[in-house]
Order: sequence, then C-alpha cells, then structure tokens
Amino acid sequence: MFKKIVENLTSSRIKSVSINDLEMLEELIYPATNFYLPDQLDIFDQRNKHFSSYTCAIPSFYVRSIPNAKCIVGKEEIFTSNNEVVAEYTTQKINPWIGKNKNKLSNSKMLNASVLNLSLSGLERNYNHWLIECLGRFYLSNQSQFKPDFYVLPNELSFQKEIIGFLGIDRNKILELELNTVIQANEIIIPSFINNWKAINWRGYKHYQKQWLPDWIGNIYREKNKLKRRGQKKVYISRLFANHRKIENENEIINTLKNKGYGIYYLENMLVKDQIELFSNALIVLGSHGAGFSNIVFCPQHTLICELFSEYYHDSSFKILANVLGFKYYYMISKTNNKIRKIHPQKENMYIDLSQLESVLDVLDSLVCST
Repeated sequence: MFKKIVENLTSSRIKSVSINDLEMLEELIYPATNFYLPDQLDIFDQRNKHFSSYTCAIPSFYVRSIPNAKCIVGKEEIFTSNNEVVAEYTTQKINPWIGKNKNKLSNSKMLNASVLNLSLSGLERNYNHWLIECLGRFYLSNQSQFKPDFYVLPNELSFQKEIIGFLGIDRNKILELELNTVIQANEIIIPSFINNWKAINWRGYKHYQKQWLPDWIGNIYREKNKLKRRGQKKVYISRLFANHRKIENENEIINTLKNKGYGIYYLENMLVKDQIELFSNALIVLGSHGAGFSNIVFCPQHTLICELFSEYYHDSSFKILANVLGFKYYYMISKTNNKIRKIHPQKENMYIDLSQLESVLDVLDSLVCST
C-alpha cells in the first residue's frame, strides 16, 4: 500500500528532460567563446579587489523549436506535451519546476501556431533586464530561421510598450493572456538565455553578480537607433525618485554639477524616446548605480561612463556592459552611513564628498580633452 502511494505521488510530479534528448529543430546563432574583463581602475587610478580582471566561458547561443510543447505566460521554463520540464531552460542553477505537481500544467490553452516565449519570470519588469536580457533574446530569434506566429512578451509597463514600438514588433502578434496561463502550441520557439549570475557576499548579505555579456549585445540598439550621435551633453542621472541607493547630499552636489555643465536628469519622468535621444548625445554619463545606465547602449562610441557606488555594494552589470560596448568606464566608491547595518547593501544610500566630486569632474573633463 505504501509503495502504491509513493508511485502515485512520484507520477504526479514534474520530471526533467534534457534538451539533447528531445526531437526538435535548432540553429546555432553564435558559437561559444570566452569573456575577458580587464582590471577596472577607479577614477583616480586606484585598484579595488571587487574590480579585478577575470576570464570566463560564454556558452553557445541557439534558437530552438520544440514541437507540441508548453510554456507558461510570465515564466521562462519550457515543457514537453508530456509535462516534462526542459532542464536547461532556466536562469536558475537547477530548474525550479522539477518535482512540482503536474496539476500546475493542466487546463492548457491550445494554439495551432508557433509561439516565441521571451518571458523571464518577472525580471523583465526591470528596465535593465528588459533592455539587455529579454530583448537580447528577441534579437537572437530575429537572427534565426524560425518566424513565430505569436510572442509571449510582457508589454503592460509603459517602457515595454514604447520599446516594442521602437523595435517594430507587431502588437497583433503579442498574446494578451493572463499571467500563469498555460499554452500548448504546435511549436514553441526558445532562444538561449543571456542571464547569468554568481552568488557573492556583500557585508554578510547574499547577492547575485553578473559574470559576462556577449559582444553582440549592442547590435540590436545600434541597428535601430538612427539618431545623430553628436555626443555633446554631460549627463547626470539622479535617483531622487528611486526607493533606495540615493545620494543623501544630492542637493548639495547638484550646484557643483551644474557649474561644471552637467544636466540633471530624472529618467523615471522621461519617455524612452527622450532617454534614447539624451544618451545618443551624451559626452559623459555620471550617476549612482541603477537601471538607467542601461541606456548607454544608445551612446556614441567616445562617451565616458562614470558610475558612483556606495561603500559596500559594487554591482558588475554596467562595468561589463560598458566593456562589451567598448566604452571607457570609470567609477568612484563613496561613503555609506556606518550606523545603518540592518539592510542589504544594495539598498543603502551614499554620501558624496564634495571636494572628491570636484576632483572626479576635473578628471572627466581632462579625459574628454584627451580623446
């Protein structure tokens, strides 16, 4: 009796299957390569252990077509018609659907069509993940022979809608279905993931650090961005309206920035097209770490990038992006209120020393003159 219960329980759980064991079509878009990040000196030519060089492997990028497969609106994983999850298609180290109840895949919506699933399990609600990772997969699919009838592509946020228009995606092909709707289609098209991460520790708190980006990531934006790139504006990105990682004495430093010719920009209040125009004409981009730095994909090649970090949090996303795009990248590590120790360093505000900032601005001006 106990054996029967165990068998029934096991048969009701989702098992995994390797992509290599499936009957499918696949197209290699970019072969495997290596990623190298050189030592990153700060704005004063000082070394920091969190910015040292390394080399790591970048996997091959494929676009694959699996017949009679399933996907879930808002989720990144792919399933066979037998409710097996494709083990490799997840941004997690182990596919999180293994062992879940098969009932979660019941009542699927049948589509006599091909469907491209670009969901990232919610990450695409973040401007950076949307622009780099979600649309990077869209770019991969565009390079392939597979042409979907429909897209599973989040488009409820204003910046998502605007960029979809910018890229020329046919809105009639975007499936308007509720989150967690199960779709079974004649063909599910799945590009490889660009998301990657390594678990690290920031002052006792766990965090996830990006390790690489492919060198083709900027192609989609360079091809679509037809604006003239004059590169004459000094851009300061403010986080005044953000929930965290603010500069506590920003009011104090803004006058110094303005005196040095910087415009103060609040990207949350700008349309994407205006952000694109702004960064297309940027000479210098300066600000504290945040998703707004994703817009450097629209910058001219000679733009200087300078990122301001708090004392205990030095996310790698934009130093990697700047490196891949070929920009000169600099950074400054500022001070954090030492009395605050009960929150994740990712959420800590910073304090910018005014004299130190003036030195930063002088260095950036000298670098502009030397280019």
